[in-house]
Amino acid sequence: MKVGCLIFHGFAGDIYEVLPLAQALKEAGYAVECPTLDGHGLSRRHLAASTRHNWLASAEEAYKRLAMRAERIVLIGFSMGGLLAVQIAARCPAEFLVLINTPYFYWDIGQAFRNLNRDFRSHLSRYLNSLLRIPLSSMLQFRLLLAETKRLLPTVVCPCLILQAKQDDTVKAISAEYLKRQLGSADCSLHYFPASGHKLLLDVEAEQAIQLIKERIEQQLAARPES
Repeated sequence: MKVGCLIFHGFAGDIYEVLPLAQALKEAGYAVECPTLDGHGLSRRHLAASTRHNWLASAEEAYKRLAMRAERIVLIGFSMGGLLAVQIAARCPAEFLVLINTPYFYWDIGQAFRNLNRDFRSHLSRYLNSLLRIPLSSMLQFRLLLAETKRLLPTVVCPCLILQAKQDDTVKAISAEYLKRQLGSADCSLHYFPASGHKLLLDVEAEQAIQLIKERIEQQLAARPES
């Protein structure tokens, strides 16, 4: 059976956040679908005009496209993309679910201050850019999506791998523990990356994270060869 990997990028981001993983999985022989979510990858105006319903519609359409090429589907989500992956897993058949720095709680102010103390200029520029780039209406849509997804967590029963960077300033690292507890899956593992920030797949431990994901997908497929 052909196996497909559906990968979702994060809030106000684009596919470059997850591109190293997408490329590695494609090279490993998987069918890969990595959509740009509605309203993303363009301007602030485009993001403001898009809602959580549009983001979810993008995710659902990508699932349908991948299902035409693959019979067994692995769902992978980075940051807010993890919320969309949970939403899809609650609605559609999924072989395996991978959540990367996915929020249960967001904005770790303490970590942000530690980042500023370590490298004030670069981090301040990044934080100010985020404030200017993201409309308040889009933040509200994100918060509504988060609340709605939390209610769905107990209904997701497929095996799951959670990856969380310890130096994440966008998602509180404790989110990973809450996700593991709230998911309905009886097979849910958690792995921390101590040296990385929010964009784990572009950070210093990216290679280790990608290798872990590949290994766990292979193990899961081997354990359920006829599913």
